[in-house]
Amino acid sequence: MGAKRSIVYGYISILAVTFVAVASALAVAGPLVLEAPPFVTFSLAIVAFVAVLRPVMLVFRLHPSPILQLRDDVVNNAGWMASAAVVLVALPLLFDATTRIKQSIELIQPFYADPALIRLDHFLFFGHDPWQITHALLGERGTRIIDYVYAGWLLVQIVFTILLIFARDHVFKIHVTLSLQLAWLLMGAGLAVAMASVGPCFVDDFYAWDRFAPLMERLQSYEGLLATNAMEYLLSVQGQLAVGGGISAMPSLHVGIAVLILLVVNDYFPRFRAAGVAYVAIIYVGSIHLGWHYATDGLVSGIGMLAIWKMTGAWCRWLQTLDENRVNQADPARNGGR
Repeated sequence: MGAKRSIVYGYISILAVTFVAVASALAVAGPLVLEAPPFVTFSLAIVAFVAVLRPVMLVFRLHPSPILQLRDDVVNNAGWMASAAVVLVALPLLFDATTRIKQSIELIQPFYADPALIRLDHFLFFGHDPWQITHALLGERGTRIIDYVYAGWLLVQIVFTILLIFARDHVFKIHVTLSLQLAWLLMGAGLAVAMASVGPCFVDDFYAWDRFAPLMERLQSYEGLLATNAMEYLLSVQGQLAVGGGISAMPSLHVGIAVLILLVVNDYFPRFRAAGVAYVAIIYVGSIHLGWHYATDGLVSGIGMLAIWKMTGAWCRWLQTLDENRVNQADPARNGGR
């Protein structure tokens, strides 16, 4: 029996989203491969590692027929390997494409949304900037803990992506992959361009204001913060297609991906729900406390991520109805003999 229609169409939809992202990046930023794209390079390293790992294990275990075993592995896991290959190709290409779009915001329009976002935060927090509240509650030790957790977000996403690539449940893989793709494409690229903003840490540099000077002075007084080092790097490569480059505040992709992890945990691994909630809370507070984002950036990305999760879930459920209809057509008895 061939692969279920829902699975085939699900992986086609993953490739289609990647195509849209790459085409958009080409239209906005020109040729993508000015140098080896970092996410694609990383994925190739994973492929090389996996390709070598299994043969080495067989040899190490003194398997009597390692070549035949490798052949059987391929035959018995062909569907899983094909799905892993699709996701392994689609996600890195999309990550690199959306990063290029983010790095090209100033080619499309100037940063303009910060004043409105500042006023909105000021209104929502009763006449205060949100960072003033977090810094009144958290001292240097708390700041350093948040700094490490926030900086570790990239590692968390890499591990999350690798686990997703090698997951065996097709419905799970399609649902989560599409959600991750659309988070990067719609929020990390599309909304970032539409609501072009730099965030509190860069307001002084782009708008020549000193509103957040007290925040930056406090952060810089804590020597060796990973956040302030990263901010200096982003400023130094602004306008270039540099690894990890690109300045954008609204919305917070950090918070959006943290919310996605919570949604995955809530629906598929509920025993870890409390850890997921704690992680979202730390990333959200950290986005404000470290000066990267306005409070509204995380609120918008959290709501947006929830909407994306619901949308991709509905898409997966609709795809599954194709299989049900196919079964009903093949077995008239299921339809009352019609």
